[in-house]
Amino acid sequence: MHELLLFGQVPASRHDQILKVLAGIAAMQPQLVVERHLIFRPTKPPGTKASPAGANLGAQASQVQALQAQMHGDIFYLQLVGDMRASSAAGASQALGASTEGEDTAMAEEATSEEATDTDEGSKEPTQSDTAPNGIDTSKQKWSLEFRDLPEVPGRRPVTSRLMASVQLTDGDPLRFMAALGYTYVSEYVLQGHQFIYNNIILLLHRPLFVSPLKDGAKAAPAPPTQLPRLETLRPLDPSNGLVLQASIRVQDGTKPETASVGINELKAFKETMKGVVEMEVGDRLALDTRAR
Repeated sequence: MHELLLFGQVPASRHDQILKVLAGIAAMQPQLVVERHLIFRPTKPPGTKASPAGANLGAQASQVQALQAQMHGDIFYLQLVGDMRASSAAGASQALGASTEGEDTAMAEEATSEEATDTDEGSKEPTQSDTAPNGIDTSKQKWSLEFRDLPEVPGRRPVTSRLMASVQLTDGDPLRFMAALGYTYVSEYVLQGHQFIYNNIILLLHRPLFVSPLKDGAKAAPAPPTQLPRLETLRPLDPSNGLVLQASIRVQDGTKPETASVGINELKAFKETMKGVVEMEVGDRLALDTRAR
């Protein structure tokens, strides 16, 4: 699968304004996005075949093999991405701004209501307040394995184009699964923002947040912790607290001109719509380089 993208920079002072503009264009309310991204580096040389058999029953071997084939012998960083909305919605409105407080609070109440219902039905799973009074508990999180290739050389298309793959992990130990693939944990970050769907375009207004150690002066752990600090305590990657507007379309085969042209034309039309509001541009190829060196 291919991913076609355009990017725009949004200063923190215009967050509320752009959020309202996007809501008007997409004719929908912003959907809260809070994702935990675990970054893994390969430990085995290119061409070494690792067998994840038995390491994770929720990942189909054919999907993993297809993902490995897309790397065509190179070594890339891979990410495990987990949805944190259910465990972090309560603090998201404070971190993102006042204008979306009502929407995020409603989502938080909905998530809390769902957790309460599950508990009443007999699951008896501990809530965030029971297990993580000082942070966010992620021990029950579901994950997907994400791969993004080095984008194509700029100039060939008016958008950024790259190969991508996603494999859902629905069972088993994700760390054991990654170790079986020959990857080791390096670092992590939290992606926080809001998402809209406009025709075939996925609009994501977001910013990455550093995940600092829970204790001052603590060294990076060899494995990701099961508890994270609250969102409002995480430090933005951009010191100015700026955000990125990402517009993306996924196509099954971006090498076919007739398939790619549909997505490219939609992105070009969106770029024209946003002209004078947010300048949407092709991404920096080196900044999007996921190869491990």
